[in-house]
Amino acid sequence: MRTCTLPKTATITITGASLAALLMAGLLGTPVPAGAEELTALEIATRSDDATSSDTEHQIMTMTLENRRGQQRVRTIEGWSREISDEEEHRFSRFLEPADVRDTTLLSYDYDHKDDDTWLYLPALKKIKRILSSNKDDYFMGSDFTYEDMENLDLVNRDYTLKGSETIMGADCYIVESVPNNEEEADESGYLKTVLWVDKTNFLTRQVDFTDKKSRHSKRMSTDDIRTVGGEKPRPRAHKISMENFITKHKTVIQFSEFEVDIPVDEDVFSQRNLRQ
Repeated sequence: MRTCTLPKTATITITGASLAALLMAGLLGTPVPAGAEELTALEIATRSDDATSSDTEHQIMTMTLENRRGQQRVRTIEGWSREISDEEEHRFSRFLEPADVRDTTLLSYDYDHKDDDTWLYLPALKKIKRILSSNKDDYFMGSDFTYEDMENLDLVNRDYTLKGSETIMGADCYIVESVPNNEEEADESGYLKTVLWVDKTNFLTRQVDFTDKKSRHSKRMSTDDIRTVGGEKPRPRAHKISMENFITKHKTVIQFSEFEVDIPVDEDVFSQRNLRQ
């Protein structure tokens, strides 16, 4: 998710960049020539963050939740995102199906240098819930994605260290470790550290491993089904995002059926009054 489409920056946890756009967008990417120079971990993270940039995005996706017994629940979500500036992005996601979650909506204003503003509308309660930064480790709508996972890469409040290279799903990737660099971020984050595998060719994030505060390898996110989207400025996007929770034995898979970039999107989509509509 910039990867959640479902969900400043962040662990990616996807982006780009909607739950997407929480989801999601932070995970998808635009090709950036790697060049011959050696890159630092921060430069790799910065290029990965830049690679997810687009003026606007629109997605329709299915989110499949699978428990340890193999039982599944499927939800359909429509998401939009809009880049306001280099330091601010707005994202909006609405559940379309099934009936028990229809019209549940998520609105996020994503900032680089201050806490994000995030609101969740629950139609069954006719209530808008403000998601505080202290609650960003809460899970989103029964999925294996937390609100933190749906933020963009955080280049301000996290330190990045290059740990080497490895081939993942046929892609030669940088291995980059990310840890909080201040006490507030360490307190608010649900993770002790994250490790990202970033494609050296197009700077797509192909895998993220999460270590929780009990030092357990708690989750793994992976991206797949890479396709080119866009017209005048084509770019690769992952059309499948999987998050596996090793603690709960639960899994969430997001599959995009529609993916558009740089299209007209009315700014009213991202208004708070649209949460209830």
